[in-house]
Amino acid sequence: MSFLNNPAFALSYAINPSYSSAYAATASVSSSIDDGDDDGMPWDDDDWVPRNKSGRQTSPNIIRGELQRYIESNSLTKSKVMKEMGVTAPSFYKFMDHTSYKDQWKATKNQTYWAAARFLAKVKYEKEQEKKASKGKKRKAVADGEESIGNTVSKISKKTKKQDKADAIALIAKINAVEGANTSVVYDSCPELVKKIKDFVAQPGVTKADFCSALGDINSNSLRTFLMGKKQDQCGNVTYRRAYAFFEKKRVLEGQAKSARRLKNESERPRGFSLEKERDFRKVYVVAASSYRGGWFM
Repeated sequence: MSFLNNPAFALSYAINPSYSSAYAATASVSSSIDDGDDDGMPWDDDDWVPRNKSGRQTSPNIIRGELQRYIESNSLTKSKVMKEMGVTAPSFYKFMDHTSYKDQWKATKNQTYWAAARFLAKVKYEKEQEKKASKGKKRKAVADGEESIGNTVSKISKKTKKQDKADAIALIAKINAVEGANTSVVYDSCPELVKKIKDFVAQPGVTKADFCSALGDINSNSLRTFLMGKKQDQCGNVTYRRAYAFFEKKRVLEGQAKSARRLKNESERPRGFSLEKERDFRKVYVVAASSYRGGWFM
């Protein structure tokens, strides 16, 4: 097919017939790029036009940038690239110098534009084929029973989780085995203990079920209710006093000093926080007179 039949160049030719010589000069370039294994590739057609994802012709600036990045990333000499593309040095250097063209589209008259476009298309195609071949080898390796990277990561992950679980159980056992910690008086408020509980169960390998077991197998509902409490409204919850004893033992085990908050609580509340929920005596119950007969509520 003649280049004049190419819609992308019909108008250009009408304006400047010299476009034909540059375009025709690239006819021999494809043979120097083609190694004989890519017969029938799109870029081998005389009327082939490089296009971007939107379907428009790829601009010379884009081709120039892609070619420059290819040369730099592969540590190639320009002379070698020129040889592979089958272009002359004057043509190559003029095309690569963007200042040579006030209108970038005039660079399409340069044979290097077309040679580079075909060259880059072939490089892209070969990379895609390599990726497909690599994926095929990985699938075959899995089918042959070889351990894949995914399986290795999975095994490591399972091993880590198993070790975290064992470490958590061992830590809980050590904490509960501590003796001599003063747990008869509670010096932490409910909100302070809620934070300690949440931080503890957030550790790798620790679950709320493990924590309930650590507190003497308390009911999970008691723990849930305590964590949802406001201020001291859960001071009567069994979780309160047992969680305090647990974390006091943990403090002693780890050799941690009392916090400033703890010392303040001891100073302000020598007898500690109350473990009984205060009753609200402000509630008033109104009984209708019609429901009271002879000393009995009807």
